[in-house]
Amino acid sequence: MTTIAALYAEELKATMRGRFAWLGAGVVLFILGGFATLCTQGGWLQPYSVIAYVLVPLAFIIVAAGMMASPRTTRFVESVFTAPVSRSEWLIAKLLVLFTLAAAYYAALLPAMLVYAAHIGVPFLLHEYLLWCPGILLAEIAIGSLIGILFIGRSVMAPIGTAMGLLLAYVVFIPMQEVMVTQGNGATRTGHITLASPAVLIKNALGFAFGRSIPSATRLTWISLAVLIFGSLLLAAWVFLRAQGVETWETTRPKRWAIFLAILAIALFPVLFAETNYDTPAPSLSNAPQFRVDFPQGSYATIVRPGAPLPANCCQPILNWDSRGMITDRANRADLLFFLPVDPAQSVTHLHLTLSGDNIDITADPAALNQPAPQRTPYTYSNFPNPRIPDTPKSTSGSMVRIPITIEPHHAWDLGNNRYPFNIAATYKVAGEPQPRTFTEHAAVLGHVAAAAQMALASFLLPLFCFGMAFTRWRRTR
Repeated sequence: MTTIAALYAEELKATMRGRFAWLGAGVVLFILGGFATLCTQGGWLQPYSVIAYVLVPLAFIIVAAGMMASPRTTRFVESVFTAPVSRSEWLIAKLLVLFTLAAAYYAALLPAMLVYAAHIGVPFLLHEYLLWCPGILLAEIAIGSLIGILFIGRSVMAPIGTAMGLLLAYVVFIPMQEVMVTQGNGATRTGHITLASPAVLIKNALGFAFGRSIPSATRLTWISLAVLIFGSLLLAAWVFLRAQGVETWETTRPKRWAIFLAILAIALFPVLFAETNYDTPAPSLSNAPQFRVDFPQGSYATIVRPGAPLPANCCQPILNWDSRGMITDRANRADLLFFLPVDPAQSVTHLHLTLSGDNIDITADPAALNQPAPQRTPYTYSNFPNPRIPDTPKSTSGSMVRIPITIEPHHAWDLGNNRYPFNIAATYKVAGEPQPRTFTEHAAVLGHVAAAAQMALASFLLPLFCFGMAFTRWRRTR
């Protein structure tokens, strides 16, 4: 154990002793931190987490393959085979270094996640991401280590190229499996092939999906995942300790066939045996409310800042799409612009509006919501057919009513891109018509949490540390 600890310490120092090791780590973390900060104005959980918790961990297969193959290219492995050091102890130390790098990367994601959790909590999807990520890291290190050990040439291009090919396949299999399950083809042969990706296996085993269905049983999926991870690690250790010499393979034909069949069994076991009975509805990934939009072509209302003119791109199902989103848990003053498909020359009376929503407080002056003779502004609009208003005028001349309101969204389920249901019900009378017109819309408003500065501060602490270590390293070696 003492020897393994000493070897581990020296291998870890050697890994970070490279001139660009700290700089590379800083650049990766800086990009992730910048992406996390930018995503505070959009959907943070979906776009950022897919990159940070899925795609980057999948890339550890290349890191593991390169680190396991590099001792061959630098001839360092000769000292391992000839010095009074146990090969098994060196291999364990090398694997521990890889696991340490994976743990360091996982820890680097925690500051941004803690900022998110402080505002939102830990929704179901983030909880699963926190389990999915270490599972992917473990699987990619195991598979990458096997790839790096199998190649004993004088170049790392072959193992890195192989690892890159598997990485691309693993990345493609994730959306491919989701699409096939959504179409009801998850149990087909092609659907089985997607289970070769450890990311897909772990996702199925944890029991969540971005689509509609998840497997109703997971026992064989967990077994398949164990075969993939521990089978790769055990085969890599056996090949390194029993089938390879200093520079060449030292094995017999039966052992070569055994290695080939073992690789085939490890790769095909999940494809053949993991469950594909996708007949259980997938759980909700967040606490977002369900709402429906009634107007696929356009809207007869929009929300702007107080006193702001009508936006050029009007009008969308998201009523405040062209302006900044509402800040959650804060009173946001705005103007609701309500369009009447009535010629300005015609008289409109007895305008009555009712505004409601889900997880939002909407307040307005009662006099603004109930106007015996509303003040209208002429407006030329695109006259989309509206089934709720029979006999819509064919002209493009209409009028607009501006209603000051205050909106306070609550219970955000993401830092950005929170869409709150916003319902409008209105009645008004048009001169010359015996019956009042009625109008309803089921729309939405966009809200976000004001956390960009906090996210930036949390995300850039570790990159700045890495850049400082890189600068110190450069000063010592220049």
